[in-house]
Amino acid sequence: MGGPARVLAIDDDRLVRVAFKRVLERGGYKVLEAEDGASGLEEFRAHAPDAVLLDLRMPGTDGLDVLTEIVKESPETPVLVVSGETTLSDVVQALRRGAWDFVTKPVQDAEILVRAVGRGLEKAQLLRQNREYSESLKDMNQRLAAALDELRADERAARLLQFQLLPPDGLEVGEFTCHRRLYPSQLMSGDFIDYFSLADRFLGFYVADVAGHGAASAFVTAILVALVGKYRESLSARGDETILSPTQLLAQLDADLGRHQLERHIAMFFGVVDTGTGRLVYSNAGAFPYPFLGGDGAVRELECRGRPLNLPGAARLDQGETVVAPGGRLLVASDGVLELDRGKPYAQKRRELGELTARARTFADVLGGLAIDESRPLHDDVALLFLRREECDA
Repeated sequence: MGGPARVLAIDDDRLVRVAFKRVLERGGYKVLEAEDGASGLEEFRAHAPDAVLLDLRMPGTDGLDVLTEIVKESPETPVLVVSGETTLSDVVQALRRGAWDFVTKPVQDAEILVRAVGRGLEKAQLLRQNREYSESLKDMNQRLAAALDELRADERAARLLQFQLLPPDGLEVGEFTCHRRLYPSQLMSGDFIDYFSLADRFLGFYVADVAGHGAASAFVTAILVALVGKYRESLSARGDETILSPTQLLAQLDADLGRHQLERHIAMFFGVVDTGTGRLVYSNAGAFPYPFLGGDGAVRELECRGRPLNLPGAARLDQGETVVAPGGRLLVASDGVLELDRGKPYAQKRRELGELTARARTFADVLGGLAIDESRPLHDDVALLFLRREECDA
């Protein structure tokens, strides 16, 4: 929402409108005025305010009729009924017709009015966000379902879909910038990367490695995207914080995958970072190598043990916590990165990954250090996720 929220006050009493205007402008709102129902509807249609204060008893067009029109034309606009000459039946009738709240006149405490408007605007914003995200998720699931049908007939179309499901490279969330690369060893990849904003404050991310290669493993990555999307929607729509707890999320995914009776296990690293403080909480379901956290020329592995998802029995999952300092970098890679140069032992490759993270300032530095030749076949899928926190201004 750009600029202050606009509130339309519809009341036939000029002194009441002046009082509302003074109180709400002190609260940071811009106030529009209308002296009766007819002019109120004209103002509403001309300026599309963010909220409406409506008196029920006015000459001409009745307040209840104005309420009905506004709700019909814009059901997501909060309408707060403010009236003194009302009965209980008036209140019930207003609420039935779609009023969001009811405040009696005279308003003895100005903060009551400011808080009522604020609650209405917050609820309206949440409703819009939930609707937009539900529509987006529904659209994605519809596209996913249609493309999965094509998967059986056209793997090239499915490869295109898989890459379309990837998050945008260079996404900025708070103080963090997110980068990714996916290098399939076959036409399609059993590895996957995702990152996303959560609750306007957190950044969630994961790297997943489905056992096997090709279309069958890629099919499981598509299911995984939909399952994680379900928990993202649960946070937005119902306040379910499962996705903010890495161990809880991985445990729920383990149960979900078991119900789908899939025959492939998944190694997965999942983390949630507070984009303001840099606090990072993470859990690991058998993903290896461990991620590398670098900063100020130093680096360390985020060692966290756990068993892959979708194996018989209950998954064992540990949780770790650290802080990504300003200027810090996090590199998360699937185990395919250890297959790039088979002439070196794994211990040496891990050490070199850590050294690369320590000196890399950008994702381009990481890609240049790995020097993956896409023209040559790979032994395994390679997924790379690189997060960088902005440095503090000097």
